[in-house]
Amino acid sequence: MRIDLTTLNPRYSNISLFHILLTFIAFIVISRDSFAQNKSVVGYYYFWDKSSFPYTMIKLDKINCIAEAFIVPNADGSLSPEGGAAWQNYLYPEMINAAHQHNVKVIVSVGGYGDGKGYGFPSIAGNAVARAKFAGNLKNFCLQNNYDGVDIDWEYPGTADKVNFVLMIKSLHDSLATADRKLSLSITAPGYLAGGYNFIALADLLDWIGVMTYDYYGGWTSTSGFVSPLYSETDNNQGSVNSSVIQFLQSAVIPTSKLFMGLAFYGYSFQSAGLYKPRTGSAPSVSYAAAVAYQKSGWIYHWDDVAKGPYLTDPSNTHIITFDDTASIRYKCEYLREKNLGGVIIWRLGMDNLGISQPLLETTWQQLNTPTAVVHQGTTSCRDFALQNFPNPFNPSTTIEYQLPVNGHVVLKVYDVLGREAAALVNETEKMGKHEVVFNASNLSSGMYFSVLYVNDHAFSKSMLYLK
Repeated sequence: MRIDLTTLNPRYSNISLFHILLTFIAFIVISRDSFAQNKSVVGYYYFWDKSSFPYTMIKLDKINCIAEAFIVPNADGSLSPEGGAAWQNYLYPEMINAAHQHNVKVIVSVGGYGDGKGYGFPSIAGNAVARAKFAGNLKNFCLQNNYDGVDIDWEYPGTADKVNFVLMIKSLHDSLATADRKLSLSITAPGYLAGGYNFIALADLLDWIGVMTYDYYGGWTSTSGFVSPLYSETDNNQGSVNSSVIQFLQSAVIPTSKLFMGLAFYGYSFQSAGLYKPRTGSAPSVSYAAAVAYQKSGWIYHWDDVAKGPYLTDPSNTHIITFDDTASIRYKCEYLREKNLGGVIIWRLGMDNLGISQPLLETTWQQLNTPTAVVHQGTTSCRDFALQNFPNPFNPSTTIEYQLPVNGHVVLKVYDVLGREAAALVNETEKMGKHEVVFNASNLSSGMYFSVLYVNDHAFSKSMLYLK
């Protein structure tokens, strides 16, 4: 890991530790074996968010592809902007140009859920003339507006559409193949092997398949539950990321490199007395940023070790919010690597925006694409250093342990997710070997923290989860 001493060591610099934190989070030291192959990160950008989350806020160094959502397929094969907007209000050439300057692809997502977005698909798929028109229109749309591909989001083809869906994708595949540059083709699919998909026929036509491994619980379920549990109890089996992925893997027709796992940067608020308890009323969506605000206002943080996910309860215990945070995202990324999937799809960019950071996107990229660190002094490898804490999660104390392969000046501090210093634990010269220090968080709020170890010109980080 090449970092200038004057950038890292507080004895030599006036740079704020918050900026240091952002630096090491982007280049956290991970073992070489864990990152043998980078994974794709595809983020959906909803064009209605242009005013509240303009393209200049997208972290283009933390993503491989932007899927701009949505344009509407009409029954005759023509295309329309969502919501009746004018094309000049939909198209976002500034975003595409900025993305391409960072080697980030931009694809157009067609369809989507609700409001008639995908209602034209059955008619298009069932008519050869409409299929050809649709395929030609999408190819021309990409070429004229500098998009890099097409993502089809038909929610969802029924069993009667199964044959026609393949014909529509085949027509689109063949049309895109005649373009003078590579245009990708992908689809989003539900988290189960629905009857409207013939994946044996589709697999060779598609560059990747985004599996929507979220919305297992919501306003359509009779109880509260996790939006995107990694695992689930048998008694509460609405499904889970694991059950969905296993279904697709057991189908044995889709290469794992073409399967992209869905990540939800939002949750739902249930009027319910607790997790998996009956709910009443609606269940509105809650962005990750809003969930952080709820926690700051006094809602209580909980962690479910089966689902590998967090939830909040209000002080009166009448409402519950389930969502994903940096800890659950990390578990999902580790799971993705274990199953050797090709990447992730994110709904949606900006929902984790805290102004100074976008923790979920940053964590996703860190876990899936952090390069192996290198050092520039002697033969000492970053892998010879070690940093861990136990227990983790903890309440209220945890022991932070670190291994030094050389003598050196050591600074050990703890920061919260907003980059604010929570504790200064060590600032002295220490000898090589194993060291440990106890961190007590009893005066802090529950949530995710980072231990940060600076040794000479190296920086290391470890996430820690404090659960009251």
